[in-house]
Amino acid sequence: MWKKIKFVFNPSQPQKLTTLFSAPPSESLTDYQMAFCSPPISYSSQFPEVPQPNMLTEPELVAARWAAGDIRPEHTPAIAADLLESGLDTPSMRRLAGEMCVRCTADVEPLVTRMFRELGVEMPASAEEAKHRATRQIAREVIAGTRNPWRAGEELYRIWSYEIWHHQHLCEIAQILECLTSASIYRGELPQLTGELIESFARLGAYAEGEKRQIRFGLLEGKGWIADDFDAPLPDDLLVLFEGRDDPF
Repeated sequence: MWKKIKFVFNPSQPQKLTTLFSAPPSESLTDYQMAFCSPPISYSSQFPEVPQPNMLTEPELVAARWAAGDIRPEHTPAIAADLLESGLDTPSMRRLAGEMCVRCTADVEPLVTRMFRELGVEMPASAEEAKHRATRQIAREVIAGTRNPWRAGEELYRIWSYEIWHHQHLCEIAQILECLTSASIYRGELPQLTGELIESFARLGAYAEGEKRQIRFGLLEGKGWIADDFDAPLPDDLLVLFEGRDDPF
């Protein structure tokens, strides 16, 4: 916090309106932070097999993103305003667009649910289905150049949590995210890792609507290890604790 205050009130800085909530200037970001803040670019020409993302104002997509957790509650008023601007209109949508203080899901859950009901939009049959649809949209936005790939990868990690390791291309993305460190960037590995990340997003975005994904086992083969003495007899002092004896004799 002190660094932030020091930056704001440093007299050597150019005179401009700055607050504690202002985004830090790009020159103050580390190379690691820049990877997540750099403007996205389009890869559509490299991956023509990946369809363009759906319009963000498509009600069915909004419902899937909401059910998947890809839409944060504080963003719902702006999304409702976008839906109104696109030509859709319901009483609940108007109320949602006018909400000024949204702190958690409970603040808008009834309005959001009512809005989808008034639009005649059915929610996805399961959370899994919603997550897959939101994931496909995110991947296509990355390839189309409307999402930063590294921030998109973090968003998928947030949506799927530990389940991200259960699906092939999602697992690939999680592994690449873990490879990105300040040290790997210092070694000049960022361009290679970014290329691998984009390829994984392309494979993810190329899935057709409703295409069934198979869970593949063994994706983490070779990533772990077992000590040579794993099955060696326990020392007497530890064996006593397991067997409930008073002494090792």
